[in-house]
Amino acid sequence: MEDKKELLKRYLNNPNEALFLDIETEGLSREKDGITLIGIYRDNKYLPFIKGFNLEKVLVHLATSPIWITFGGENFDLPFIKRAFRGRVYPLIHIDLYHYTNLIGLRGGLKSIEKALGLSRKTEGMTGYDAVKLWKRWVEEGDRSALRTLILYNREDVINLKLILEHVIEVLFRGEWE
Repeated sequence: MEDKKELLKRYLNNPNEALFLDIETEGLSREKDGITLIGIYRDNKYLPFIKGFNLEKVLVHLATSPIWITFGGENFDLPFIKRAFRGRVYPLIHIDLYHYTNLIGLRGGLKSIEKALGLSRKTEGMTGYDAVKLWKRWVEEGDRSALRTLILYNREDVINLKLILEHVIEVLFRGEWE
């Protein structure tokens, strides 16, 4: 527990060194499916990096941000990123909110934790599988609304990561700075 709190303190002392990150993929296989979209939230700005447009440009942000914050990224986002960019980037500190939410008694995936915290979304009810289908519609049919919805879905994921982190910090450090 103390190690986890120390990582959060590093974030609190250097929030400008952090980025919130979420990826979308063609499917769940790390071996055969690729990244379709990497969304980052940094300095209160959302930036989407999309396959076929600007995906490689995310490397500048990843390489200059020593602290990455994800939800379930240890088992999903980071292995995909490592494979896609051949291990060229990796965080100095990775805060996987999945472990922290469990620590404070919030169980389940990102969407169920958002609901437990009262966070709303315009893409309510969408899942990662829907994101895969949206990408497929974009690629196969050129459906721009599918791509816009995918970007919105990802945007809500990464922005809500920051709100979840703030809740985790409030619970874990309650009373320590009063």
